Amino acid sequence: MVRRVTAQGVAWLSLACGLACTPTFDDHTSMVTSPEILAVQAAPTEGPLGAVFALTALYVDSNGPRDASRLDWATCLRQKPLGEPGPIDPGCFVDASPDLVPLGEGGTVQGTIPQTACQIFGPDSPPPAPGQAGTRPTDPDTTGGFYLPVRVKSGEGQWSAALERIACPPSGLTQSVFLAFTSGYHVNTNPMLSDLSRIDAAGGATPLAPDAPGTQPALRVAPRDHVNLRAGWPSCPGSDACAGAESYLYVDPTSKQITMRRESMVASWYATGGAFDEDRNGRDEGDLATTTTNGWTAPNRAGTVHLWVVLRDARGGVGWGSYTIAVGP
Repeated sequence: MVRRVTAQGVAWLSLACGLACTPTFDDHTSMVTSPEILAVQAAPTEGPLGAVFALTALYVDSNGPRDASRLDWATCLRQKPLGEPGPIDPGCFVDASPDLVPLGEGGTVQGTIPQTACQIFGPDSPPPAPGQAGTRPTDPDTTGGFYLPVRVKSGEGQWSAALERIACPPSGLTQSVFLAFTSGYHVNTNPMLSDLSRIDAAGGATPLAPDAPGTQPALRVAPRDHVNLRAGWPSCPGSDACAGAESYLYVDPTSKQITMRRESMVASWYATGGAFDEDRNGRDEGDLATTTTNGWTAPNRAGTVHLWVVLRDARGGVGWGSYTIAVGP
């Protein structure tokens, strides 16, 4: 089975296949029935060459949070071939690949952005090998970003991949535009799920408490109840770093001039039971709203349901919240 979530040029993928298969990519569904890495958060989410970053996995199964101590991480220094439909080179999903740089095991690991990352994965072309043509620079995503691929192994023949954004200096600009961009651009900040609320028929909001040691279920509903849930994130009125949809400098690829853009925000919804009206929803970059609402129908039987909301901004930032729902008479 192959699964993927994409948020406007930023991908999180889960991949399960035998060692001899060729990885392909598809979409996550919202129902969690087996062990899955729903998301990976990088901190910081964007960094320059040589920067140290930490990666944390949201690893779950049908019973809720899952032990992540055996997750095996590595960066992969293979440039994706032109025409490859997936976000990373399939050769990254081979244990013996010489291009893997181990990061260790666990739910959180640390890595370093290589000094050559902007040559392998960015706008700078590396020197050609003797007797070979030069390598074409990597095209940026729709936000102007470049990414370092990270491979995660969760079991025999079970792979996942995440992308750490690289702050590569732009190329092909006049000196004045280059200086304006480098002095005014701020690296991305991970979004934060500021609240999750139940919305009643009159539009009133009841905040739900996220999971924490010793807490009771955030919500109690009857079997087959349909509830409306609203996820929110902070407002970002200026151009400073912010845990919501940030404004950022962008170099237009045609005019080579700087414009100001605003991140889109996507909420992906997951649960161990019941059914959502939508697997994911959110706000595009022209929408200033800071909430998105989704409906969820409780399962037919009494029991405990674990629910997660994962926020992804357009520049690769990730944040999430975990909640427990009691279903009963």
